Amino acid sequence: MTIIKNAIDSIQIGLEDHQANDNRRNISAVRNISAGILLLYKEKLCQLSPDDNKELLIKQNIRPVSAEDGTIQFEGKGHKTVDVQNIKERFKSLKIEVDWSRFDEINRLRNDLEHYYTSESPDTVREIIAKSFLLIRDFMSDQLTLDPQEVLGQEAWSVLLSVSEIYAAEEESCRLSVNEVDWVYPVVADSISYLRCTNCHSSLIEAPDNDEHYLSISLRCRSCKQEFTFDEVIEQCIDDSLGGEAIKSIMDGGDSPYDTCLSCDKETFIYAENKCVACEYEMEYTSCEMCGEGLRLEDQWNEGKCGYCQHRWEKVMAE
Repeated sequence: MTIIKNAIDSIQIGLEDHQANDNRRNISAVRNISAGILLLYKEKLCQLSPDDNKELLIKQNIRPVSAEDGTIQFEGKGHKTVDVQNIKERFKSLKIEVDWSRFDEINRLRNDLEHYYTSESPDTVREIIAKSFLLIRDFMSDQLTLDPQEVLGQEAWSVLLSVSEIYAAEEESCRLSVNEVDWVYPVVADSISYLRCTNCHSSLIEAPDNDEHYLSISLRCRSCKQEFTFDEVIEQCIDDSLGGEAIKSIMDGGDSPYDTCLSCDKETFIYAENKCVACEYEMEYTSCEMCGEGLRLEDQWNEGKCGYCQHRWEKVMAE
């Protein structure tokens, strides 16, 4: 059985799982569709492999060998095939374009569904299917030169299209609702795209009474009807929004754009705002009185000095 046939079968079975209206098959639906997408990517690598070794590029371990005629050739070693990171690296070097941000979001949703949330989260499954639709459609047509409607079959294609269109309409309705809220700070407004239900993890969140203060505003999940305030989820939204930037900045020798507030103890102090967006605590000292260096939260105990100048001052005082 070819890789492309396996990919199509996985996607079709995943859609059948979804259509079964059995919550026990939700995770199975997500796993099958995710597996199908990865198989589509592997099919592309097979297409680009040499004619005499069509599985070369899907082997995780590729090594150069000397052929009998003295030329250098490559061969795949072992039975392990490429994982997601390998595929990303090979696609990048081969200039194959994929919307990896969308793929990573689907992958994260799948992991959350499997490990942190109940399998009775139909809207999370619908969200994954809706986001998968664009990946499947675009990759099949752009990279594999296949007609997705013809290859997947009319029934599977209709399910994909229907789920995607209905979910997109509901998502837009919710987006318009929360966009009516005055989120005060740009960083908070940006974090709203990561807003999710505290119970079922659905992204279909609406703000029925959008004239309240943003922290106390009542939010409602359109999927499971759970109600909660933004104050309950602000930390998670900020972390989801700025976490990647923080990791990159720290790895490059810089600082995180957010920190744990000294007043409310939430990880919602935003340095760009010089304020905690959860309790509005502000730093008393923003720059070192001796050298002018910008200060961070950990420097507040030095009463106006950076760590280096505080150390120098303590040495002078001890002499």
